[in-house]
Amino acid sequence: MRTGIVAFALGVGFLQTQETLPAWSPVVGALVAALSFLLWQARRQDAINRSVSLFACALLGFSWAALFADQRLQDHLPEAWEGRDVDVVGVVATLPQGFERGERFPFDVESVLTPGAQLPRRIMLSWYHGWLEDEWRDGLAIRPGERWRFTVRLKRPHGNANPHGFDYEAWLFERGLRATGYVRPRADAQRLDDFVWRPGYAIERLREGVRRSFLEVLPDAPYAGVLVALAIGDQQAIPIDQWRLFRQTGVTHLMSIWRQPRQTIFEQHFLWAAYLR
Repeated sequence: MRTGIVAFALGVGFLQTQETLPAWSPVVGALVAALSFLLWQARRQDAINRSVSLFACALLGFSWAALFADQRLQDHLPEAWEGRDVDVVGVVATLPQGFERGERFPFDVESVLTPGAQLPRRIMLSWYHGWLEDEWRDGLAIRPGERWRFTVRLKRPHGNANPHGFDYEAWLFERGLRATGYVRPRADAQRLDDFVWRPGYAIERLREGVRRSFLEVLPDAPYAGVLVALAIGDQQAIPIDQWRLFRQTGVTHLMSIWRQPRQTIFEQHFLWAAYLR
C-alpha cells in the first residue's frame, strides 16, 4: 500500500517536469487502463504483478494530475474580456484584507449577467472606496459568505518575473484565482444575501468574528495584529513596520505566518488610473 502511494506521488511529480500537458484523450485512456488493471490485480501477490501494479499507480498519478491541471487551465479569463465591464453575482469567499482606502478579497462567481461574458469560477477583487463612495459606503463592510452583485473589470493574472522573487502569478494559480481586477466605482453594487451557507464560508465568518473581537477589545494595542495573526492566520493583520522589525531582529521565523504580498506599485497605479476614468 505504501509503495503504491509513493509510486502515485512519483507519477504526479513526473508530470511537473513536463513542459506541456499531454493530450486529453490519451490521459483519459491511461487513467482508465491503470484503474482497471489495479482492480483486476487487487488479489494477486506475485512479484511480477506487484511490479506492474507500481507502474500502474505511477501512471494513475500522472493521469490524475494531468486531468486536474487541464481543468484548472481551462478555467481562465478569455483575452477578449480583459479590461471590459462585466456584471457578476457571487460570494465573498474568504476573509477580506484591508488596505489604504479599500479591501481585497477572493470572489466565487456564481453567475455572469453580461451577455456573452465568460469568467473563471474564482477571481481576486479589489474594492477602492473613493471619496465619491464614502457617503453610501459608510457603515457597510464586506464580510465573508455574503452574496453581492458587482460590476467588475478584470485582467488575467500577471506577476513580476524577478529571479528568486515571489511568484505572484503562481500563488494565484495554486489557489484557483484565475483573474484579478477591481469593483467599478459609481456602479450599482448590491448586497443580495447576508450569508450563503457553505462549510468553508462558515469557517471564514467565524474567523472574521474573532478578528473583529480582537480589534474591538484591543483597539490601540501595538501588537493586536500579531495576536490576530497567531489566532486566525490573518496575514495582513501585522503592520509592515512590525514585519520589518521582525526581520531586523531575526525573529520572523518564529511567527510561522506566511504574509500575502501587497500589490506592486505598478498595479496600484494601474488600478487608480482606471478608477479615475
